[in-house]
Amino acid sequence: MVKKVVTGMLKTNVHDHWLYKVRMQELENLLLALGYSPVYRVIQTRKSPSAAYLFGPGKVEEISKKLEMYDADLFAVYNILTSKQKWNLERALGVEVLDRYEVTLKIFEQEAKDILSNLQIKLAILQKSFPYIKYRASVRYKRMRAGFRGGGEYAYHKVLRAVQKRIKKTRTKIERLMELKEERILRRKEEGSIVVLSGYYNAGKTSLFNALTGLDKPVSDAPFTTLSSKYSSIMGGRVFLVDTIGFVIDLDPRLFHSFKLNLLDLKYADAIVLVLDVSEKIELVKLKLKEGLSLIRSLRGETDSVFLALNKIDKLSEEELSSRIESLEDDLGDIPYTKVSALTGEGLDDLLKKLDKFLTATKNRALVFEEL
Repeated sequence: MVKKVVTGMLKTNVHDHWLYKVRMQELENLLLALGYSPVYRVIQTRKSPSAAYLFGPGKVEEISKKLEMYDADLFAVYNILTSKQKWNLERALGVEVLDRYEVTLKIFEQEAKDILSNLQIKLAILQKSFPYIKYRASVRYKRMRAGFRGGGEYAYHKVLRAVQKRIKKTRTKIERLMELKEERILRRKEEGSIVVLSGYYNAGKTSLFNALTGLDKPVSDAPFTTLSSKYSSIMGGRVFLVDTIGFVIDLDPRLFHSFKLNLLDLKYADAIVLVLDVSEKIELVKLKLKEGLSLIRSLRGETDSVFLALNKIDKLSEEELSSRIESLEDDLGDIPYTKVSALTGEGLDDLLKKLDKFLTATKNRALVFEEL
């Protein structure tokens, strides 16, 4: 039986007539990957969110009726909910309520196949759920707190300590594994350059990885099918190519930094190839370029190591492609780029040549910096 979901967003920007639709479609794509069928979409525009429910009381009533009408199992919100809002919505609606961060976490949990990914997603879930568990426990034990150190006080702190203990234990395991992975990466850097493929899911990162390496790693349109980095050597063994976890629009920074083990490849890379689907709507390409660079900058502190691969050029005519690149010029700045099709192989040789020059220039800059 198909699980049904009603989706919602509180929109505070009255001038946003297009981007909110893109964001809602992104949320619904994530829900589809979880096996849910979106049956109704609720949008409310207001200057500020309600502290109690995010939405206004009239909209909450409407959501409740739609959930009942469509016999939906879940209400998913694009906005990030506070513990109080989540608690109140679940009580008012009578179904599970998830924000987009929790939806993303559930997909990560579903796709995690190895020990490292499982540990990281376990920690991210614990950290995200802790404020809600704390709020729920405070409400539950409130009536039991009469008098100094009442029974409710003990029960409340017992719940919190249990979660904090699990967080600490999981974080310790991850830190140990990080040390081991850092050692492996540094050994690789002694043998050759590390080039990481990054970008948004469905941009064609794994297809490009396969095209450059001759491998046949599974390719999917679904988000987060690559949680564990894939490695292969190219350019006669001088370069290690790495396919990493994909981004989503408005990726929560907490989630980005929760996968520190996977992101170590990005941190230590000699070059980062940011893969963009250039055939998408130009406004979306610009948004993904801006956010992708911002995420990389938050991890490395710079974007000098970024090289752009405009993928899926086979979907555009020469005229369309030229027009899009012209529209991107201001957004690209000094970032080098190349045009490529992982599907047809067009532009692959040019990509490798430009990448080789880029790596040489990057290493020369590093040597100058060391001398200074």
